[in-house]
Amino acid sequence: ARKEELETLRATLQKLQSQKPEPQPSPEIIKEVEEQRQANEKAVQEIERLTQVHFSYLQNTIFSCVTESPKSAPVAGLLECRKKDEGKLLKNLLHGDLALTLPPGLSASVLFLCLRQIDQTGDQPRTRSFCTAIVSKHSNDLDMTALWLKNGCLLHDLLAQHSSKQVRRTVILSDRHWYECTGHIAAMPALLESESLAGSAGKLPLSRKGASSDSRVVGGEAPSMDSLLRELRALYTAMSRQALPPELMEQAFHQLTYLMCASAFNSLLLRKDMCSWSRGMQIRYNVSLLEEWLRSRELSAGGAVATLEPLIQAVQLLQMGKKTEGDAKSMVQTCTALSSQQIVKILTLYTPHSDLDERVTLNFIRTVQGLLKNRSDSQAPQILMDVRQVFPVTFPCLPSPNLHADQLKIPDNLKISFLRRA
Repeated sequence: ARKEELETLRATLQKLQSQKPEPQPSPEIIKEVEEQRQANEKAVQEIERLTQVHFSYLQNTIFSCVTESPKSAPVAGLLECRKKDEGKLLKNLLHGDLALTLPPGLSASVLFLCLRQIDQTGDQPRTRSFCTAIVSKHSNDLDMTALWLKNGCLLHDLLAQHSSKQVRRTVILSDRHWYECTGHIAAMPALLESESLAGSAGKLPLSRKGASSDSRVVGGEAPSMDSLLRELRALYTAMSRQALPPELMEQAFHQLTYLMCASAFNSLLLRKDMCSWSRGMQIRYNVSLLEEWLRSRELSAGGAVATLEPLIQAVQLLQMGKKTEGDAKSMVQTCTALSSQQIVKILTLYTPHSDLDERVTLNFIRTVQGLLKNRSDSQAPQILMDVRQVFPVTFPCLPSPNLHADQLKIPDNLKISFLRRA
């Protein structure tokens, strides 16, 4: 059914090749696009600020897990690291290409045994210092981010098992990394402007590229669904390589698709050139490609596909009939993910670009407004979606068996032979 829908969209758009070119964007539209770009930049800055808070939280959590554990007899099977070797240990385990070749979770296992040995000495200042060094800022490289996320989760679980304190399982962690690794701002123009269908009649004028080139062109290329899906594949591969739990991957892509949807949806509501029947067909096809990619990797269960619904319904509205009272009723019944204000805004912006498009009359908009008054609106009375919304990440608790140094297979090329069994 999904393939049939895509083929239907392709066939329909190919019939529009003779359509007149779209008008050049007005200064008002260019100004609105620039304002949206600035709003996206502010959202990224907010994520950066939140991340610093979350790093501090993780440091305190790890430290409390270790220092608040009940005093017991010395535990055998730990690893001892001299203070002068701590920097070398962290570099080999968490930084550089060598770290990426290690079995998933090996770094966390080694660090846990070293951390627990330090704690047994009663040297709390050194324990805190070592914890801080573990979670200090690292490379924003995508593969290294996945490596850190995997080992951070496992280390948290190992420490929580040996703590008398009930550690909170829900924290907001690494949202910034998901933001940075997939380039979600670049995804917004790709969803709206990528000419994925041959013969698309709704092509945008080339002069528009200069309106906000820094957020619309990646590596000198026009925004495309191919580049967007390539970025998503890279993130998925990096997380899979580290054997991250499926629940965590679902949450990551849920957050990402929401940010992509919110950015694209807001841009659509600020640009009249996007509100036409033909452009709606192209956007729907682009979103279908994203949906198909998410489902093929079993990422839809975490809400990644469902969060695209506002954008899907917005383009459905662009494609629906807009003449009769029956059309108005169908529109109100279909667009349940859109607020009344959003529906009216899209109808107001609707701009015919060919003979196939229908002009929206003021009487039709008033009819829709009358029907919306009688609708029990479950959506907040807002125009734009919140691009700053960050969902809390629930880390699955994965109990591990008692860990012993003899169980670890540490490769020689890791060069940490300075560790001693304790």
